[in-house]
Amino acid sequence: MKLTRRDFLIKGTALLATLGLGGPMIFAENGSPLRPQEAENGGSDSSVLVVIQLSGGNDGLNTVIPYGLGGYFDARPTLKLTQSEVLAIDNQVGLHPSLTRLHALYQRGKLAIVQGVGYPKPDRSHFRSMEIWQTAEPEKMGRTGWLGRYAAASLSRDGNPLKALQIGSAAGGLAFQAETVNVPLIQSLETYSFLDPKMPKTEQNRLAKAFLDMYDPKRQGTVIRVTCERGRDAYDSVEAVHQLGGGYQAKVEYPKTAIARDLQLVVKMLAGKSGTRVFYLQLGGFDDHVQEKEQHARLLKQLDEALGAFYEDLEAQGLENRVATMAFSEFGRRVKENGNGGTDHGTAAPVFVLGGKIKGGLYGVMPSLTDLDNGDLKYQVDFRSVYYTVIDQWLKGDAAGALGKTYERLGFV
Repeated sequence: MKLTRRDFLIKGTALLATLGLGGPMIFAENGSPLRPQEAENGGSDSSVLVVIQLSGGNDGLNTVIPYGLGGYFDARPTLKLTQSEVLAIDNQVGLHPSLTRLHALYQRGKLAIVQGVGYPKPDRSHFRSMEIWQTAEPEKMGRTGWLGRYAAASLSRDGNPLKALQIGSAAGGLAFQAETVNVPLIQSLETYSFLDPKMPKTEQNRLAKAFLDMYDPKRQGTVIRVTCERGRDAYDSVEAVHQLGGGYQAKVEYPKTAIARDLQLVVKMLAGKSGTRVFYLQLGGFDDHVQEKEQHARLLKQLDEALGAFYEDLEAQGLENRVATMAFSEFGRRVKENGNGGTDHGTAAPVFVLGGKIKGGLYGVMPSLTDLDNGDLKYQVDFRSVYYTVIDQWLKGDAAGALGKTYERLGFV
């Protein structure tokens, strides 16, 4: 029976959902996909970056709280957190009381807090600001992402289809966009399949062969070659996931939240020797225009508990020194609270970087709460310096190639 693409839309599941990815795949000489552990740049000792996007504009002033600086309490009569509530770092700043595990990691020297991160002429639109953070190009409308350019420049010889991964129901947006890079989106190891596992093996084999024939770039014209390459790449990523070793044994209890589940999946992939160098996750809900105090505390607690379990699990698996985790948001909030118990779109905010080999501490300078830019904080550290540091110092990649030029190296690696 001759099969059509419509047949695969009916019978295929996760594979067809990944066909939006672009770029050619590097195959082994026999034409089969490379196993993850065969990847040139993804060995068992390679450094790994986990990026967590805090979508919506996290309120940096109620995350890293300047309780010792003038202006905080006056600007936030109902949203303020008192000195007795704050988890003190020094006599000027401290963490939100929901961040108990992150505070403990800070005290252990495993958490770096980069203060006042932003960029010139900040944009307060969610869409545009996130686009700027994902492309690392504030001056123009970028078409490729900073991690996509990193992968293209530094992982181009890595034939591992899992060298970079998006985890969860939604992830990196433009961050991984590049002409020669494909980044699968995986929600769970169990559901990331080409065909229904209950289907008879002979039928699975027949459909798989037909799919590979149909999406063979050598047999198609240039008009649909990119689609064929995407189809083959997606197929290879599914095969690579199924070839992962069973190295993960649960040793830590994770919270029952989506971000915790996604972080546990990262550990499962690494324990299974996926060879992945970059993971991208997302936690949303930070657009706190109304009744911020309770909602923000709840989200920060989700993040804190998930990261606490994640780091504990990395330690249990012997992976804590290989992984650095960076958490950022597209912008902070305005200094003054609004009339609805919330805050509106602002500018600079802190970035967290944590890991076994991260040099913990405060980096940058907390922006002034009185010397403002139209009511907003003036940024102190360009976000591209954070990116430059993690690519150059942690991933040992071509940071200038990914970002277009050199930026200040920060000292947290």
